[in-house]
Amino acid sequence: MTSKFITLILIFFSISVNSQNLKILRDSVFVDSGFLVIEELKINSNIEKANNKIYSITQSTYEIFEKPFVGKPEQRIKMKKDTISNRILKNTLREANSGFEHYEIYYDQNNIINISIAIQSYESPWEAIHYYCFDLNNGQRVGINLFVAQQSLLKKIEKKLKDQEIELAIKPNNLLNFKIITDKNKNISGIDFSIFDTKNYRNSGYEEFTVHFEWKEIEKYISPIFKKRLSK
Repeated sequence: MTSKFITLILIFFSISVNSQNLKILRDSVFVDSGFLVIEELKINSNIEKANNKIYSITQSTYEIFEKPFVGKPEQRIKMKKDTISNRILKNTLREANSGFEHYEIYYDQNNIINISIAIQSYESPWEAIHYYCFDLNNGQRVGINLFVAQQSLLKKIEKKLKDQEIELAIKPNNLLNFKIITDKNKNISGIDFSIFDTKNYRNSGYEEFTVHFEWKEIEKYISPIFKKRLSK
């Protein structure tokens, strides 16, 4: 027990991944024969009210603490580290169904951000992922409001799924889960929608299917308000 505690203290390190308005804080702890990476999303925008509004959503995506906690990213990643360290020392990491969040940044321009938050359960096949798009000017989740002619778009998604021989019921909420695809010059080249088979639960979670639209296909479905900001 003592040797494991010493190892924990010595091997913690901090790194970060940056984009225009976002930073992914990272820390790490060694257990058994490998590292466990701990991450937290930090928004660098100076509109604090909007930032806090976004944090209230992103930090409530999964239950990873004994009690819900929404706060500054630096506080939250420390709390994650302390919680995991305590579970390692008590040998309850798996018993406590410990989950490790992973963040991806897909788009961060003109105060529009598109991210995903995934979670992987320790020593378990279970995993999940949620996609978010926010307006940094006001903290609003853009989501469905990014799109117009939504019923027509939903039919297009359903057809593309059928072309993959996948039969799933498509609902308006399916327009919430998407990632904006950019090329090497950071120009938008398309959008991928993620559709989950929520009727057939597996040990690893809900199966995810991707429906891709090239920009020339999806552009007519983008709200004019947001299209101006996306195409700048």
